Amino acid sequence: MANEEQIAQWNGEAGEHWAQRDARMSEVLAPFSAAVMEHAGVDGARAALDIGCGGGSQTLALAERLGSNASVLGVDVSAPLLAIAEAQRTAHPAGERVRFERGDASAYDFSPAGFDLLFSRFGVMFFDAPAQAFRHLRGAAKPGAKLAFCCWQELSSNPFVAVPLQAALSVLPPPPPPTPRAPGPFAFAEHDYLGGLLDDAGWTSIDVTPRHIPMRWGGHEDFSTTVHELVNVGPIGRMLNEAKADDAARDAVYHTAEELLAPFYMNSALHMDGAVWLVTASNGD
Repeated sequence: MANEEQIAQWNGEAGEHWAQRDARMSEVLAPFSAAVMEHAGVDGARAALDIGCGGGSQTLALAERLGSNASVLGVDVSAPLLAIAEAQRTAHPAGERVRFERGDASAYDFSPAGFDLLFSRFGVMFFDAPAQAFRHLRGAAKPGAKLAFCCWQELSSNPFVAVPLQAALSVLPPPPPPTPRAPGPFAFAEHDYLGGLLDDAGWTSIDVTPRHIPMRWGGHEDFSTTVHELVNVGPIGRMLNEAKADDAARDAVYHTAEELLAPFYMNSALHMDGAVWLVTASNGD
């Protein structure tokens, strides 16, 4: 099976960690889902695939946008997140037009030419062999079908990760340098590399557009709690766990993070832009 490490991670601690925070993360990331839909012009699709659907909030939002004549399949490797997705589906007005399946989208046995829209919000950066994965996904696309997704630009352009990382590195020894283009949140940070992957996979009319989208963290807790939450989400939380940071080290990281993040805090929340690529392509013209 491909992507074994990612599958293990998202069915283990990372998946459980994200599932516990799914409601918060859905709120934070909703503007990115909306931006992809608007930028790509998804209206008119009747059979859509959500790649890496996670807890399903964007899958349901997509189904709602596409309307009563459309159906959406959400695929993800994570059992903890799919449990959240299924619970949300049963309570959502568009839920009867949505289906969730557990599987690795890079190798899933899709019906050939079954979808006229392939959509993803931050779900495509974790493939072991991305060119092969995008080629496989193209096999599930109808002629002329649209691919539409967002992915992160470089870490340094995303302060919601870069600032907590600076705080962590002021206390902990640096981890080994990441392998360039390795599966992970910033695997597609390079514009030309990303476009080349899609071209190699046979997609056409490729467009990779930069966009800065406002992110709002908090609004429900005080400043300190919000900072702790941000530090523990994603790669910095994993870094703390892998370093086996004790309470004193974690407290030092939180304290430094509060100092560095204070300028971003206003109206009871942290406000930082997320730098992303909005990507569209076609399965033939």
